[in-house]
Amino acid sequence: MAADYASLADLKEHWSALPVEDEAEAQQKLHEASVEVRGLYPDLDARISGGSLDSDVPKLVVCRMVKRALEPRDENAPPAGTESFQVGAGPFTMGGKIANPDDALYLTAADKRLLGRSRPKAKAWTIHPGG
Repeated sequence: MAADYASLADLKEHWSALPVEDEAEAQQKLHEASVEVRGLYPDLDARISGGSLDSDVPKLVVCRMVKRALEPRDENAPPAGTESFQVGAGPFTMGGKIANPDDALYLTAADKRLLGRSRPKAKAWTIHPGG
């Protein structure tokens, strides 16, 4: 079994407001996030051992994933990860769309860019009809 990319201590350094009562769940989520990242990027461990990727990159991504999943929500404010939120007055209503309503682990576009291989820049080319 491969090691997790981040430990509970790493998460506490990243997110000092981690509630003590959530530490056991955080430990499990760290493992799940590491499994998900490793499954989506199977060459990650080889890139780390080969020196082409800093081991702090997946650690940061896994900590971000767990923080998003466990961050407490303020009853009077839109939840973290709210995609859109509307407010009204009088006969108008308020509503919103929550990006992660079930507190699932997910990668953002920024996370994917950090983990992904850098692609060579595309070069311009021309088609010459007839040869």
